[in-house]
Amino acid sequence: MNQMRFDQRPSLDRVVKSPSRGGQARDRNPKPEKPASKRASGAMWIILAMVLFTLAYGGILLVKIQQEREILITEAERSQANAAGYLAERVTARIAEARYALAFAAADLRDAAPDAVEGLARARLAAIGGSELVADIALLLPGGQVIADGTPVDGLRDIAGAALDAPSGLTSDVSGNAAYLVLAVPAPLGDGTVGAFVARLSTETALPDWGDDRVVALADAGGGMLAIRPRMPSARAGTQLAERFGLQPGYIDALAEGGGGATSDARFGEERVTFAVAPITGTELRVYALGAMRINQNAWYRTISFYGLMFIAPIFVALGLCALVFMQMGRLRSTRQQLEDNEQRFRVAIEGARCGVWDWNPEADTVFVTDSLARILGLDAAIECSGQQFLQLFSKPDRERLRAAMRGAPAGAEVDHEVLAARSPVWLQMRGRILPGGEANHTRIVGVAIDVTERKGAQARVAAAESRLRAALESMSESFVLWDSRQRLVLWNRKFRDLFDFAEGMLKPGMSYEAVEQAAARAIKTVHGGTEGKAAYEIELSNGRWLHYSDRPTADGGLVSVGADITDLKHHEAALTENEAQLRKTVDDVKRSQARIADLAKKYEEEKIRAEEANRSKSEFLANMSHELRTPLNAINGFSEIMMQEMFGPLGDDRYVGYMKDILSSGRHLLELINDILDMSKIEAGKMQLQPEPTDASELVEQSIRIVRGRAEEKRLQLRADVSDLPEIEVDPRAFKQVMINLVSNAVKFTPEGGRVTIRGFLSGLGVAFQVSDTGIGIAKDDLPRLGRPFEQIESQHSKSFQGSGLGLALSKSLIELHGGTLSIESTLGEGTTVSIVLPISQDQPIPRDAIRKVTGGSDADIDGDDVSAEADVDTHAPLGLSAGLQSDDGFDADDEFVDSETPARFAAGE
Repeated sequence: MNQMRFDQRPSLDRVVKSPSRGGQARDRNPKPEKPASKRASGAMWIILAMVLFTLAYGGILLVKIQQEREILITEAERSQANAAGYLAERVTARIAEARYALAFAAADLRDAAPDAVEGLARARLAAIGGSELVADIALLLPGGQVIADGTPVDGLRDIAGAALDAPSGLTSDVSGNAAYLVLAVPAPLGDGTVGAFVARLSTETALPDWGDDRVVALADAGGGMLAIRPRMPSARAGTQLAERFGLQPGYIDALAEGGGGATSDARFGEERVTFAVAPITGTELRVYALGAMRINQNAWYRTISFYGLMFIAPIFVALGLCALVFMQMGRLRSTRQQLEDNEQRFRVAIEGARCGVWDWNPEADTVFVTDSLARILGLDAAIECSGQQFLQLFSKPDRERLRAAMRGAPAGAEVDHEVLAARSPVWLQMRGRILPGGEANHTRIVGVAIDVTERKGAQARVAAAESRLRAALESMSESFVLWDSRQRLVLWNRKFRDLFDFAEGMLKPGMSYEAVEQAAARAIKTVHGGTEGKAAYEIELSNGRWLHYSDRPTADGGLVSVGADITDLKHHEAALTENEAQLRKTVDDVKRSQARIADLAKKYEEEKIRAEEANRSKSEFLANMSHELRTPLNAINGFSEIMMQEMFGPLGDDRYVGYMKDILSSGRHLLELINDILDMSKIEAGKMQLQPEPTDASELVEQSIRIVRGRAEEKRLQLRADVSDLPEIEVDPRAFKQVMINLVSNAVKFTPEGGRVTIRGFLSGLGVAFQVSDTGIGIAKDDLPRLGRPFEQIESQHSKSFQGSGLGLALSKSLIELHGGTLSIESTLGEGTTVSIVLPISQDQPIPRDAIRKVTGGSDADIDGDDVSAEADVDTHAPLGLSAGLQSDDGFDADDEFVDSETPARFAAGE
């Protein structure tokens, strides 16, 4: 049996419509016989057809003979092209051999001392110059020196420059009637300069001899001859070979650019020859091969004999067929009517059953599709197409399965697959088998395609319903199990299996009720209320859980059992009884508590009134006292400053100047304390009114730094600031400046001599952030929550020597919060402290408290400072997660935006 060609591509992409078989019903009554003249006319037509067939067949054979000759010529050209490619590879190998020798020589000179270069170079030149391929070789040095194995040729540097400029490092040189290949390789020297090895290769030696009376030539990119074998006295170097061979240079270039090729249209003198060209890899050189056109004569004679027999044999066969045709014409008339009638009945039956017939011929790779099947597949009429086109009528996933089934059909397998049409949403069941009675080498597979779209839809709906039912059962929180009319297991869910501790795979459909009950007995402690007359009962499991089960009969006599977990309900029932007694006791306690609560509420109201009166009295006292104290303090400060400056003459003893300085310092400190107390009192009373306006925060920070710079220079502190490129923000300039002065003054005050104080400002995702960092004495972690409270100071062995009221930080924190921002502190004892504040850009858009809480991980109390946590894993003092620590070198640029690895991602993203 021939190999099946069902999956091969058809030679012509066409679909042939076959005429309708039995489209017109014939009259069942036999018609009168035709006259003898008509029968004679039919015979003449048959004879004429035979003559035309003979002429047409003979013409086809002549065309085929010509095609076979062209094939033999093409094979000869391919052989010639392969030979040219082989010769080109040999030339490439010889050039590569010379190139590697020069490269190795250049590598030897790279590490050589300058005074040893010439000796080593002459040794390498002598070794390479001994090759028959190398005509002459030299080493060009940067200073104009030439080291050669013999006398160097004229213009050597120009030739070497042209070779080095070529991408391949190779060029050709034609001098008179001699042609050379010039190969140049750079040679780096030990002193950092670069020389070059230059070798002229003999083209006659590089080109191998083909022999066998064939001509081979080496040509440059322009087609000029460099060498030819066998040697011809009339062929000079540089001669254009294309014209000598009767070809156009452009045609040869096209063959070479395509990787090489051959043609039989070349001429060598008056003789037609086969010409081949092959490019040399990595260069612009080419190898030409010329030889007599030689075809396989034995194959040619066999072809002539074969087609001669093919012409004679069909003629004799046709004559015999004519005789048989005349004999069968009479029988054909009688059977044609029966065939058409049967075909009509068959078509009506097929169309009524929504199916069609297909007939596949593996030998011809053709498939015939009937009208009914064609209409089902979305075609207009019956077709006869190739196997590949037939498969295109079905969906892609089904083509491979159908192709595999068709391949296996000749071996005896039956075709039975469900496939989806490609042009319409129709499912077909393809059934077929080998047509019985056929010859062994001429098998045919005939089958029927049945429209099963409705059945597939019903199956899909059933599968979807079953899947939904299974998913619903698995998602139930109750145990579910279904029994058939014979008390056999049909369906269950995972809850049923888990509650009764069934192992994986223990339950199987078809198990009897008794077997399942026996397997579940080990998980059941007792059954309550399970009598014959009751459909509901309770089961207590061994693990302490309780189930409420109910059995309901189904319409087909089966049984559905549903069990709900009522363990919590049982526990609640037990707890309910206990809670009733406790509830009565609690009611009595509540009644007694209500009386105490009423008494406490009355006392609380009285205390609240007293506290509010005391607060008002305190505010009035502070306001009055602040005014009364300011008047004499202003006089003290003013007169002490005049005396210290000795405005009206010297004081006398120098100690008076020191005393005046102490008086002025103490007075100013007391005035600042009174101002802070007054501001704090206003804030606590809610009477502090800010006057926000668009302000350049960078300028305010610079002003604050100028105020404290003198004290910093006295302690030899490094005071650095980076607050450039900040936008305008809405703040009260006086309040913001007061905050920055307090923070920077504290940093300067608590930083030892030689320390460092750094102020930086940058944009964050929620506003503008400022950080004041120092390398001072630091604060213990346990003391951090106390900071920010009025009059709170952290006493330690380091800070006892520093004066202060403890109001600066509390006042700064309150002013920042009035602006809608936040202030926090990070510190390490003995290493330094960082105070961070974040302010909104606009007072109309304050920082959302939810955003602050999300980033810091704290509560509202943490933000307000009423309840500050100092846990090690959550930094509640850093504003919105800002890192307070600075690098030891403080190396940052003025245009840096401080949103880096120390800034949390949520803060940088603007959450």
